[in-house]
Amino acid sequence: MDGDDLEMEKARLLSLALDFGFDEESAKKCLNRLVNLYVVFDSFGEITVEPGYDPSRRGEGDWRYASVKFGKVTLERPRVWTSESSDGKEVLNFLPRHARLQNMMYSSRMKVQVHFQVYIQKLVRSDKFKTGKDKYVEKNVIYEDNRDILIGRIPVMVRSELCWMNGVEKR
Repeated sequence: MDGDDLEMEKARLLSLALDFGFDEESAKKCLNRLVNLYVVFDSFGEITVEPGYDPSRRGEGDWRYASVKFGKVTLERPRVWTSESSDGKEVLNFLPRHARLQNMMYSSRMKVQVHFQVYIQKLVRSDKFKTGKDKYVEKNVIYEDNRDILIGRIPVMVRSELCWMNGVEKR
């Protein structure tokens, strides 16, 4: 998210919080915490895990490297999992009244996209006339995986965009 989009999104969320009766100071404090979470994952970039030196291993190409990249942080609508279905777990919409009656926190799951790679680096000779370099490092990918990882839960405000009651008229 670039600077202009971030400022516009901050202003929109701040006005939404004020419409729901929050004071400006606490709304800004919560908003800053949420923005800091996004900034933290963006600042990681690509994390490379290098192998430790093992003198008993001989030969080249045996060393495995790993890289991890974090992507977009997403929030789901509140749900609850039951174990009463015949094929395993059943997913149900979690409404604010269910949370209140069961003395539970009305919250949604927060996930981050993670791209994981395991690879081997090999020193390869190249045609110096074409590339201008005598040798270069080639990256041979052994394993690659993309998945969403649960990093926690975040409370959901009733009638916010994540809430199931958003858009439902009062009786």
